[in-house]
Amino acid sequence: MKQTTRYGPPRVASSTTSTVANQTGSWKYIRPFYQDKIAPCNAACPVGIDIEAYIALIREGRWQGARELLLQENPLPAITGRVCDHPCEQACNRSQFDAAVSIHAVERVIGDMILQTPPARANSTSTHTIAVVGSGPAGLACAYHLVKLGHDVIVIEAAAEPGGMLRLGIPEFRLPRRILDQQIEWLEALGVCFRTNTELGTDIAWEDLSKFDAVFLATGAHSGRMIGIDEEDGPTFMSGLDFLKAVNVGQRPSIGREILVIGGGNTAIDCARTVLRLGADPLVVYRRTRNEMPAIEQEIREAESEGVRFQFLSAPVSVRHGESGTRGLNCIRMELGPVDASGRRRPVPVTGSEFTIASDTIIKAIGETSQLDYLPVALEREGTSLIVGGLGETNIHTVFAGGDMTEDTRSVAFALGAGKRGAIGIDRLLRPGRRQPDELAVEQLKFADGNVSMARWMSSDPVARAAPVNRVVSFDELNVNHFRHLARNEDRTTMMEENQGSFQEVNPGLTSEDAITEAGRCFNCGVCNGCELCLILCPDIAISRGTGEERFIIDMAHCKGCGICVEECPRGAMAMTREGL
Repeated sequence: MKQTTRYGPPRVASSTTSTVANQTGSWKYIRPFYQDKIAPCNAACPVGIDIEAYIALIREGRWQGARELLLQENPLPAITGRVCDHPCEQACNRSQFDAAVSIHAVERVIGDMILQTPPARANSTSTHTIAVVGSGPAGLACAYHLVKLGHDVIVIEAAAEPGGMLRLGIPEFRLPRRILDQQIEWLEALGVCFRTNTELGTDIAWEDLSKFDAVFLATGAHSGRMIGIDEEDGPTFMSGLDFLKAVNVGQRPSIGREILVIGGGNTAIDCARTVLRLGADPLVVYRRTRNEMPAIEQEIREAESEGVRFQFLSAPVSVRHGESGTRGLNCIRMELGPVDASGRRRPVPVTGSEFTIASDTIIKAIGETSQLDYLPVALEREGTSLIVGGLGETNIHTVFAGGDMTEDTRSVAFALGAGKRGAIGIDRLLRPGRRQPDELAVEQLKFADGNVSMARWMSSDPVARAAPVNRVVSFDELNVNHFRHLARNEDRTTMMEENQGSFQEVNPGLTSEDAITEAGRCFNCGVCNGCELCLILCPDIAISRGTGEERFIIDMAHCKGCGICVEECPRGAMAMTREGL
């Protein structure tokens, strides 16, 4: 079957004339129309990327267009392509047909291409200067979008090098430092200014920020949570984040041979895989089952393949003391009870099931909290998180915030989305003329339930949409009979034997040819891409090719409302409505 996208000319020849003598249009009480909906990958993307559109461009081999479209929403595709938990793939309709499109791997290919070419310096078109405090993903995204919007930005970073948790909290075998360094250099070439070794509250006072027209806070969450047992502040315990920070700056902590890692999130998995590379033997202790682990599934699989061991349905209760001092943990077995606030079944201790695990070092990796002591008490907060609005607004007029220091989901992708929301909020504050006449609401900037779209904020959406609606197209609305099963291009990974003692990147990524092949697997859910099946299969020859943005025209004098075009549309990009509506 020949296919096209909405970006190329039709390739299938067909008659464009109607049966003049048989005007059956008066028969119908319902009629078809073209209606682009939202692909589920777009809706699920916390960054707010038009995934379906840039994938379509790649399939056409139009790499430059794909790069430009992606960069409208995501400044760090080389990074998200490596470390994002890609909820877009979990939502992908193709997963119900054979396997989800490998979106993150395709995005990484584009991202690496982008880093090879320095960007043109952004033009400053405003008189405002904004301070972004923190250079993690939220801070970098906010700075990027503000510079693209024409503002001057200074990023204030406490550490010696920019990157925040991207540099300090993610192991190099997942995110090579050379990639992060190239990304920072790329942002500097664009016009983002960095001021490092400057900690808010120590090197610069809060009052000093008053000289800026607006402030975006993105200092993250850097304090490890406590397990809640006696003596966990002793010498055999380490914070997971402190452990990763030490290794990521080149240190090699003395941790012994048998290591317990407490937790089930990404930090716990990163710690365990790092322990392996230091030549020790990690055991991850988690109080729920593998199915409830919040860590990225791919990272869990890679940890298992490397030899990380897991002890599920187990929780620490006390320190074990041996003849030579502390020598491990006393634990208790758990069982899953009712669902708790996290949406997962709550672990419940099993009476009389205590057991002991020996260890040399215990790494606590059960989450992080933010330290907000350096901020004015006037800033509203809930516990250790700042309270923000839909565009990152705090209760102080010129102060915005996002990322891990708020109540948002803690991931690189959500932080990037928070940075973009903050940039739009600041732009809206400082240049009210940018607002749409009807005070465009945040909901209108979204891809359904996904994150905000910068293209929509700037009214510069490069994609022509036929009667677009913010409704996600489901798998049941597709006609998958027009597709064939194709194997997914999986990430390639190096064997643990090659990585023993080494922090080289474990995933070499796809080739550009593989990326094009993978892009060809995309259904283009909800979007007319000019396949012409409606035109070909119409029994009344009532559909003809249009011109310009109007791809097809339905001759209502001859359309009798049979609905064949809607039923046969592979992508769910057509709908039926009652006559007269």
